[in-house]
Amino acid sequence: MSVITPLTPAQETTDEKQVVAEGYFKKVLITFDQFVNVIFKGNPDETISSRSARAATEGKLWGIWMSWFLDLFQKDHGAQAEAGDVQRAKEVESLEEKSGNI
Repeated sequence: MSVITPLTPAQETTDEKQVVAEGYFKKVLITFDQFVNVIFKGNPDETISSRSARAATEGKLWGIWMSWFLDLFQKDHGAQAEAGDVQRAKEVESLEEKSGNI
């Protein structure tokens, strides 16, 4: 049994809309989050929260603990973080495609 509860399609849509509306300060915090994730050998386009959720799903103790801890502050935090990372990646992909350079 996973400690991460997958989001419903409606929840995913809501989280994706929230990412689009993120303000400057939140974007700076997310950038710092991604920076710290890279220091600990994570993917540069991923937050610590989504990495933790994936680790929890894989049964890694540190991911399970971190996901449990983050859920104390926000229900389904890991799954929401994953949805946010996916949406931000989609936005970058869209920008690059519109540039006509790829």
